[in-house]
Amino acid sequence: MADSAAEPRKSLQYGISKTTPGICDVKVKSAAAWIECLYNILQSVEHIQPFRSKQDEYSFLRRIKFAQTPDAQDFSLASPAPSVVGLQGRRQLKRTDSSRGGRRNAANQVGRSAWEERNWMDKQRKFLQAYEYLCHIGEAKEWIEDVTHNPLPPIVQLEEALRNGIALAEVVQSLQPDRSMRIFRNPKLQFRHSDNIAAFFDFLADVELPELFRFELIDLYEKKNIPKVIYCIHALSWLLYRKGIVDFRIGNLVGQLEFEHHELEEMQKGLDKAGVSMPSFSGMSASFGAEPEPEPEAESGPVETEEQRIERELAESESSIRELQAQMHGAVVRMRLGQMMQSLWDAEESLIDFQSMIRGDWARQVIEYRLNMRRFATNIQSAARGYLVRSGQRRREGWWQERAQNVISLQSLVRARKSRIQTQQIRTHTREHDHGIREFQAAIRGALQRRLVQDTYEESYEASQSVVGMTAAIRGMLRRRRLENDKMRLQSTRKETALLQSMARGLNARIKRQGEAATLQKASNVVRTLQSASRGHVLRCNVQLMRNELQSTRKATVLLQSMARGLNARIQRQQEAASLLEACDVVRTLQAVCRGKILRCNVHAMRKKLQMQSKVFVGIQSFVRGQAQRRRLQDTLACLSRTSQSVIALQTHSRGYFLRRRQDQDLGHLKRQQVKITQLQSLARGSAIRESADELREELLSNVAETIQLQALSRAMMLRIDVGILLSQLEDEESSIEALQAATRGRLVRAKFQEKQKFFKANMEKVVKVQSYVRAKLQGEAYKSLTSGKNPPVGTVKGFVHLLNDSDFDFDEEVEFERLRKTVVQHVRQNELADQYITQLDIKIALLVKNKITLDEVVKHQRHFGGDAGRLLTNTEISSKDPFDLKALNKNSRKKLEHYQELFFVLQTQPQYLARLFRRIREQATAEKECERIRHLMMGVFGYAQKRREEYYLIKLITRSMKEEMEHCHSLQDYLRGNFFWSKIFGAYVKSPRDRKYMRDIIGPIIKENIIENPELDLESDPMQIYLSAIENEQLRTGQRSRRSPDIPREEAIRDEETRRTFIIHLQDLRDIADQCFAALEDHLHKMPFGVRYIAQQMFESLASRFQKEDQGHILQVVGHWLFRSYLQPALVEPEKYGVIDRGLSQEHKRNVGEVARVLGQVALGRLFGGENAFLQPLNSYVGESIQRLGDIWSNLIDVPSAETQFDIDEFNDLYARTKPTLYIKMADIFSIHHLVAGDLPSICPSQDDILREVVRELGSVQNNEHELKHVSNSEICLTLNPKLHDKEDPDAEAKTLFMETKRCILYIIRVQSGSNLMEIMVKPITIEDEDRWATLVHDELSTNSRRRGAYSESNSLIDIASFSYAELKRTALENILRLERTGHLTRHNHYQDILNEIAVDIRTKHRRRIQRQRELEGVRLTLARLNDQATYLEQQLKTYNDYIEQAMVTLQNKKGKKRFLMPFTKQWDHERELQRSGRVPKFGSFKYSAQELANRGILVEWRGYTERQWAHIDLTISSNEVGVFTLEGSNGPISMPGASAHVPLDELLQAQFNNTQFLEFFGGGGEVKVNVNLFLHLIMRKFYKDRDS
Repeated sequence: MADSAAEPRKSLQYGISKTTPGICDVKVKSAAAWIECLYNILQSVEHIQPFRSKQDEYSFLRRIKFAQTPDAQDFSLASPAPSVVGLQGRRQLKRTDSSRGGRRNAANQVGRSAWEERNWMDKQRKFLQAYEYLCHIGEAKEWIEDVTHNPLPPIVQLEEALRNGIALAEVVQSLQPDRSMRIFRNPKLQFRHSDNIAAFFDFLADVELPELFRFELIDLYEKKNIPKVIYCIHALSWLLYRKGIVDFRIGNLVGQLEFEHHELEEMQKGLDKAGVSMPSFSGMSASFGAEPEPEPEAESGPVETEEQRIERELAESESSIRELQAQMHGAVVRMRLGQMMQSLWDAEESLIDFQSMIRGDWARQVIEYRLNMRRFATNIQSAARGYLVRSGQRRREGWWQERAQNVISLQSLVRARKSRIQTQQIRTHTREHDHGIREFQAAIRGALQRRLVQDTYEESYEASQSVVGMTAAIRGMLRRRRLENDKMRLQSTRKETALLQSMARGLNARIKRQGEAATLQKASNVVRTLQSASRGHVLRCNVQLMRNELQSTRKATVLLQSMARGLNARIQRQQEAASLLEACDVVRTLQAVCRGKILRCNVHAMRKKLQMQSKVFVGIQSFVRGQAQRRRLQDTLACLSRTSQSVIALQTHSRGYFLRRRQDQDLGHLKRQQVKITQLQSLARGSAIRESADELREELLSNVAETIQLQALSRAMMLRIDVGILLSQLEDEESSIEALQAATRGRLVRAKFQEKQKFFKANMEKVVKVQSYVRAKLQGEAYKSLTSGKNPPVGTVKGFVHLLNDSDFDFDEEVEFERLRKTVVQHVRQNELADQYITQLDIKIALLVKNKITLDEVVKHQRHFGGDAGRLLTNTEISSKDPFDLKALNKNSRKKLEHYQELFFVLQTQPQYLARLFRRIREQATAEKECERIRHLMMGVFGYAQKRREEYYLIKLITRSMKEEMEHCHSLQDYLRGNFFWSKIFGAYVKSPRDRKYMRDIIGPIIKENIIENPELDLESDPMQIYLSAIENEQLRTGQRSRRSPDIPREEAIRDEETRRTFIIHLQDLRDIADQCFAALEDHLHKMPFGVRYIAQQMFESLASRFQKEDQGHILQVVGHWLFRSYLQPALVEPEKYGVIDRGLSQEHKRNVGEVARVLGQVALGRLFGGENAFLQPLNSYVGESIQRLGDIWSNLIDVPSAETQFDIDEFNDLYARTKPTLYIKMADIFSIHHLVAGDLPSICPSQDDILREVVRELGSVQNNEHELKHVSNSEICLTLNPKLHDKEDPDAEAKTLFMETKRCILYIIRVQSGSNLMEIMVKPITIEDEDRWATLVHDELSTNSRRRGAYSESNSLIDIASFSYAELKRTALENILRLERTGHLTRHNHYQDILNEIAVDIRTKHRRRIQRQRELEGVRLTLARLNDQATYLEQQLKTYNDYIEQAMVTLQNKKGKKRFLMPFTKQWDHERELQRSGRVPKFGSFKYSAQELANRGILVEWRGYTERQWAHIDLTISSNEVGVFTLEGSNGPISMPGASAHVPLDELLQAQFNNTQFLEFFGGGGEVKVNVNLFLHLIMRKFYKDRDS
């Protein structure tokens, strides 16, 4: 660190006399000469080696390498740099040129231009300025530490540490210990730290430090000009030294400190960013007239010799000499290391080639070794896997061969079972179709037989002629032969005859067979068809059976497949793990080989060294071993001879011990294997028994039939005997057996019951849960039938009739809601009042800071506004004063308040009056401040929409006002251009916590995830800005000026490749975020507050009705755009203001949110991007799709029920409500609303008979009412609103009253008696139990002492049910039912079910009201919590402002004014003197400057018509004779320049500064003057608004 460099360095541990002989013999006259001599000698010495650690050497080598890298533009460290002439300690800036004669440097030097050389020098000068400034900070740090004796933070952090003023206050406390002062200390920077700086200012005034050297509060507290603060500390040190307050000067550390490169760069950036000029620290001693330290006078005494003087001076300068020695040694070593590193850098390419060759050879060896090991491992693994596979295959084959017979048997059994099943199925199918099959077979046989007969007949008929001829020929030949020949000739022709007969038979047989073959050939198709049908049927049956079997074994098959896949996966993973393990072994083997190689080399080297002395060592070792061995042997023999008897006894005992131990071990092993031995013995016994049993089985098998017959006979005989005995016994004990059976059955039943009872007790919680579930389900079904069914039964209504009763919980909720509602109204008013006061106070303080007003005006505002400002937020309780208190009001005043109640009731329930008032406000172009006041009054009239009723009437007012404005618009464009007052009411309505929660749910996640938590997001859509950012990033990345020109049009910027790519990415991100917004709107559409959706629906319907020629889609688009602009866009653009996020957004975040809002607004507008947003036109396709998508969203948004259905309110609700509506309002607001309504009464009430005119006429004038009601509480009062004409008759009032009384009676009747329907209950006779139940109901609910309020207890009934008996109650109910039946309200055809239906409707309505009340209660609590948070914030802000004002008052009281001193005979002095002579002295001052002076300050940029040489003779006068307006006048000497005059308002300058305008032009006729806005504004603020003493 830089601080460590400033501390005294430790001397190095070596002596100069030891390393450089002859130095001590040099004779010098002084310590300075001695030091110079040492320096000259050490420059020639290169063998001195300081003792440095390796870590320091390595870090120093890295710094040397960084310094000598051609890319590092820093000071040269290769050789000692000479100092600048005249500035001791400042090094000359020299370009670092490496001595490497490589081709790389040569190439870089050739292409370097003169501009680059100058650029490098400028950078070094900048760093030099930062270096000198850091050295001056270090000087101030050392001086403060020497004064206060307290450590300070490092130099680079001192600027931030000085801001709290603690160090400066400690300086004052150290220099003035008698002064009582309190130093404010806090780790967090606060405004109270300015007290410490103020104490330092007082000290500067006490020591009379000139104003030239002082700084201002903002220079230090806001870091406006920290160099001025350091300059002031330097000046103070010289002043204190000159006055003798301190006895030491501030040091000079320039050239003695070292800083890191990034520290210098950061400091330089900070100085450039601040834009302040660096004070001149040089020559400060001359400014204060400091003299050099006087030489000490010679004391009287013995004369000092030359040697003594040298020794004394050397002792005094010992630390400096040692430090110089250390620096010189370090310089020598650094030079040597630099030369060594230079030689290494020169041979860098050779070293790199050599290293690459070594690495390549080593890598080839390693890779070859790995490949060999991998082949070896692969071969081993393949052999092992083959062996394992073959072994497993053999085992499986052996196992299956052993069980081959069993498998065959199992297969045969399975096949047999399948065959039987198939046969059985075929038989079953055959039996089912037996009749059809037989008919089919008979038909086939008949057809075949008929065809066969026909074929035979045809064949016989065709061959009949030939057969007849042949037969006749044969008979004739035989006859002739018989006649011609005798018996002998017949004998001689016997063979021929036999042959002829055989031929005849063969011919007949062939003819017959040919006939049969032809018949079969003709019937072959039919036979084949039958066979194929049979085979197909059989095959389908088999396939169906197989499919059923596969379906039954589907799970097993799937499991088997999954197991196979799992096995394959495990095998694959095992193979991968094995391959990884193989690679791991290779790596480990490689490491082991490397370690082994190194170890073997070391062992080999050691072995060689030992081999050189091996013979001597061997001889010595052999001699020593032999001698020791002989000695041990002799000692052992002697001991054995002395203890032979004991050894023999010990051996005997040992053998016995070991034998016993071995036996115990054997016994233990046997015991441990006892189970296995027992199993072996059992197996042996079992085998022997099985053998004997097998032999016996074989003998029995040989006589199975006889054995079975003998056994059957024996069993039958024994069984008959036992049955006979048992029957005889049972007959004797028949009665006892019956009794025993009955007792047994009873015991079993009781045991089962006890078991069930025990089970229920053990699972009582589960039983209760099941019962509750069943009851809940039954209750839910009953309630469902009650809520959704058309005709709920009597039992269902009876089960839920208790819901109509008002419990204590309902009463407490009502009371709590009213209390919270009162508190909310008061908190809203208090917060609004406090916010207005704090806003005005903030403006006053801002004006005070800029010296536009005085502190007296701020204090006057603080004391005057609302009395005491401290009590604005302290009153947290609502006023409980009754406005109708008889002590405060007379009869006339009470009547006035009653009229005000009627007025506010009319204004709430009749929205047309306020709607006309709102239109009148717009037409009169009322001021914005007055509109804001009226908006607060209207929200107060409707109780800030905290209650269901007030919210209903408020949205009715907004919709009515909207329609009123539409009626006066001639076109849709007129409506769109209008600035309506109802939109301000809507803006106040949607600021509720409900709307804030909805905005947080829909917009919060999008902004948090995409905008805040994504620091890399950039949605800039301007190609020019993207192009300039790319140039800036390139310059920051490379450190060189970009070759791309920044002065190009946008069309060329978009052609840049990087700009185009970034532009496309930005558009994609913009589209994605916009799509997320639309998706969130679709998902949360059902959660949007009803009031917003209802207003949008009414706007759409009204516009569609008013402008029927307009397209419905266009009107819907207009409504959607209004909703987005008025409801969604404000929360999107300012999320922190609407509670969407918890913290503020940065400028980058706001710009990204603005881009998203632009795209969403364009989609909501329903138009594509045009020429004004030409570079967003690539999103037009997405915008077109989103317009259609948003149209669907708007269509769903306006699909809501009516407000009456949603809020369950109608126009007669207040007439029959049990509790009247209340309003909490201040008397001042009452009079303001009265004045507002009375002022525009002709516009509000065109008719003279209007009810509002009558109410206003009865109220009278506002001034009289204020005077008459001045004694009423000035805080909020509670008004109970009553209608003006509440006696309006209803034609169905009597029927409604009768129906209400009947429902009340029926409720109690069905609770006492039960039945299937209401008519059955009404005609059912009354019993004593019914009377008792009725008495109980009367006591519990209808007695005067009961707090429970029964159903319909708020109805104005003329009968007292509590005094009735149950018979009277039923008689009254029947009479009322008959009367209602005669009027047509009821009918007995449905058993008077209409009454039950109305009671069910009342139950549902009561339930909805309870839910609505709970929601309202939650909303009020949430609102109150938000108001409390806002009040806390306002209290903190108010406290801060009050503390600031109090501190300013204290400072003003303690400050001593000084008369401003003006140097005589200066231009300003002459100017003021001339103004005084002419009597034209401006009220707020006048200052005269030459144009050259303003140009030197950077204020004046250009004065057209005059050259810079003429600026020295031209003057510019700045004066002010009016608050906030300045006059600029140009003059050439004493002559005013024509046209060179301008009036400049301060607001214009501030607006230009806010718009980032750099220059402004004045003097249109006398030559246009261009000035720098910021510097010109700074001059004006400094001269006209700052303290004149500064």
